[in-house]
Amino acid sequence: MNWNVKLFFKINGFVHKNHWLDAFGRAGAEWAIVAMTGWFSASVFIERWPSRRAAMLFLAWTLLVWLVGWLIDIGIGYLAHEPRPHITYPESRLLFTPMQKWKSFPSDHAMAAWLMVFLANLARLPGAIALFPLALWVSWGRVYAGVHYPGDILGGLVMAGLAAGVSHFALASFF
Repeated sequence: MNWNVKLFFKINGFVHKNHWLDAFGRAGAEWAIVAMTGWFSASVFIERWPSRRAAMLFLAWTLLVWLVGWLIDIGIGYLAHEPRPHITYPESRLLFTPMQKWKSFPSDHAMAAWLMVFLANLARLPGAIALFPLALWVSWGRVYAGVHYPGDILGGLVMAGLAAGVSHFALASFF
């Protein structure tokens, strides 16, 4: 068993042992990304961009970067062909059944969460630092809930960093 699977089972082994921890893990795995999206979007308008149009353009740019990152994630997932942990290891514990079962690597939730962290910091949005613990919560929650390996989370984080970096340099070349 490699480090990825060992660490997965260490984290996932706590599932169904504490009701509050299960609720916290499931909230991180499923709902923290929604809170992050709201925080990120609200921060864009709090920033006081030169105009409402500029704020909307930044949000549209963010959506485009996410879409490109997500499509690349899908392609990598197709090539890696790593099924979810509960498919490979039926003894793992699930907190919920994920919508799609065919792809585990890289984590789309981790990519989206960390992309918001990176883009918020690059844009110097107010409260950007608050997105960091939320992204950690999403990342940990996905492993705890049994739907991703830690390596899947790292893959999502790297993909987010690459997407944010490329988009930052692409934007800089226009202005």
